[in-house]
Amino acid sequence: MADPFESTTVEPTSAAMRAPREAERTPGRRNEPRRPAWELRVFGSLALVRDGIALPLGPLRHRALLGLLLVRLGNVVTVEQLVDELWGPHPPRRPVATLQTYISHLRRALAGAEDPETGQARLRHRAPGYVFELDPDLVDAYRFEQLIERGRRSITEGRFDRARDDLAQALSLWGAEPYLELVSCGPIADESERLGHLRLTALEAHADACLALGDADWVVRVLHSEVQHHPTRERLVGHLMTGLYHLGRQAEALRLYEQTRLQLAEELGVDPGGELQGVHADILNQRLGLPESPVRLAATGTADAPAADVSEGPAPAQAPAPAQAPAPDKVPEAGPAPLPDTSCAPTAPTRGLFVGRRREIGLLNAHVREALNGGSHLTAVLGEMGVGKTELVVEVASGLTDLLQEVVWGCCTSGKGAPDYWVWSQVFRQLAVSHPEVFRRAEARFGALLAPLMLDPETSCRQLTAEDPPPLVHFLVQDAMCETLLALAAEEPLVVVLEDLDQADERSLELLGLLRTRLHREPLGIVVIAEDTGVAADFLKGGAVTDILSDSRTRTLRVTGLSHSETARLAEVQTGAEVPDDVLRVLHERSRGNPYFLHEFLAGAGGPESLRDRTAAERALADVPLGVRQALGRRIAALPEQVVEVLRSCSALGADFDLGLVRDVAPPDTDPEPAVETAARCGLLRKEPRPPFRLAFRDGLVQEVLLVGLSGTERTRLRASALRSGPLRSGPAVAERYQTCLIPPGGAAIPRTAHPA
Repeated sequence: MADPFESTTVEPTSAAMRAPREAERTPGRRNEPRRPAWELRVFGSLALVRDGIALPLGPLRHRALLGLLLVRLGNVVTVEQLVDELWGPHPPRRPVATLQTYISHLRRALAGAEDPETGQARLRHRAPGYVFELDPDLVDAYRFEQLIERGRRSITEGRFDRARDDLAQALSLWGAEPYLELVSCGPIADESERLGHLRLTALEAHADACLALGDADWVVRVLHSEVQHHPTRERLVGHLMTGLYHLGRQAEALRLYEQTRLQLAEELGVDPGGELQGVHADILNQRLGLPESPVRLAATGTADAPAADVSEGPAPAQAPAPAQAPAPDKVPEAGPAPLPDTSCAPTAPTRGLFVGRRREIGLLNAHVREALNGGSHLTAVLGEMGVGKTELVVEVASGLTDLLQEVVWGCCTSGKGAPDYWVWSQVFRQLAVSHPEVFRRAEARFGALLAPLMLDPETSCRQLTAEDPPPLVHFLVQDAMCETLLALAAEEPLVVVLEDLDQADERSLELLGLLRTRLHREPLGIVVIAEDTGVAADFLKGGAVTDILSDSRTRTLRVTGLSHSETARLAEVQTGAEVPDDVLRVLHERSRGNPYFLHEFLAGAGGPESLRDRTAAERALADVPLGVRQALGRRIAALPEQVVEVLRSCSALGADFDLGLVRDVAPPDTDPEPAVETAARCGLLRKEPRPPFRLAFRDGLVQEVLLVGLSGTERTRLRASALRSGPLRSGPAVAERYQTCLIPPGGAAIPRTAHPA
């Protein structure tokens, strides 16, 4: 089983982070240190690793304590200081006793990894506090610093080949930002920032060595993305300009200088420093010498020059390239790929670019924090597929983890073969790693009653072998689960997120319903994510989901589409270019601000060039992308078959129609009125409040998806029936209207409201 927080190490996204992997394939690497049998890794999540396997360090606050001691390795940190840094103005009732418990847990965790041959870790009490004693070689950050220092020393000695190897080894240790989940603690944040600056220094020194060895291609390939993130870091810019020049791209190098000059003036009110001006002058005068540059910089002492004083300006957001479409509602509105899954349970998705939702974030934050303070309620985040429910919860959950609040995730599935309590199994298996003592006490108390939750991670088979137990045993199992969760929350406030609740199995819903009734001022926040289309509420899970969502102890937050301006921002990020206003209006109307739908329409429209061509954009956006059709098709499929048949018939009747026309075209022996009422209740049809009570689809996309499901013969039959019945019922004066409003049998046309002006 994997600790959910230990698994939150992100893959490096910049070229500079990937470059060391390429350097590993470079022959001639020297003096590569042998990796110890166990070590503490700080790049990414703080992890205790033995033989390549991460061992549990306990809950987030335990790891924060270890991090606070690790950044002051060998120095005594007072108890008062640790309490203040761990809990701030809200310490527990007995902070010193709680701190001693944390120290005891960490000692046991460290003892389980120690190897007498490679060194031991000691957490000692030394008045007036605690000190962490450890061989620095067992910490990846220390080896990182030593390799950088060795590489820079080799540059000053002119040994560029060795310098490149040492610096590549150092950069290969950087897997992600250091202390990724602990930077809300001030001292740890300072250390993370220091290591980040050191990494940039290593990149600059590595570029020095590569330029000296004639490898300008590496410099350009790696530093291009780094300069995008650090546009005022002058040494990075200078190395990139030098690399471009040596690849024959002088014009690009000069443009880069001009961009940097403007950026420095706007953000910092300064001109480029003398070193960057010198590179610029050398390029203009064609006198930039390859071997001389790094030697000259080292000799003059500028290899360590605090050009960083000028380079600490804010890094602008970098627009990622459009990616392959993810599954509906799991698509980040923009940003990096989701975090890798663990072998035991899913973790929360990563944070990406988040557009808008300020009001929703505030409300959800308030609901969750109120629950953690004993509010005794569930929080439900509802919305249609793809609208960004999960991203909203991720954004709020990330803020909670920044405050060292533990958040665990489970995802429901309707797939065949999933056992009872599957979503809760994911949650409990994560908590069993971070809270082993609570689980030992729970197993001693409840025994086999907890077996349905503790799946064997090797075989995914349940340990409970009895056939369907009687209702009493079901209740006892769920009671044991509730008691265990409440005991965990009593030890430390806890947030549990259950994703895709509308796909949960019956037993998982029963457990959630029981737990909801047992919340009485416990610091336990439960957030559920579910579809809310009106369809799910009426027809899924026999009303069990509806009962939970409509309970007075459930706080509901409905997520709707993005605004026009937010859609514009998201479209610009996904395409990497500004979308014309008329095309943007079509995109917003067609997608209704749904981020997943917007992604699909943009993917179907092609690149930015297609979007600039009004005719091409209109033609591309007239089609409903496959992903959108599938998402809406699942929503429609949840309806009773008779309702679906009537809606299919209605889809060929144009922009609006009346009930009499629906009766004329409905399948034989069908009373369409109950089906129409059901569709209106589910939010699929809209009925005018006054005679003649005309009907219309609320969502033009749903109408188009239904129409696509009709064969050409069916469309012809429906259109002919409508043309015959319209004049008979309403007189010849309206015949022309029916002919103009009916969608032709050749296929769906883009709604008129969606055409650019």
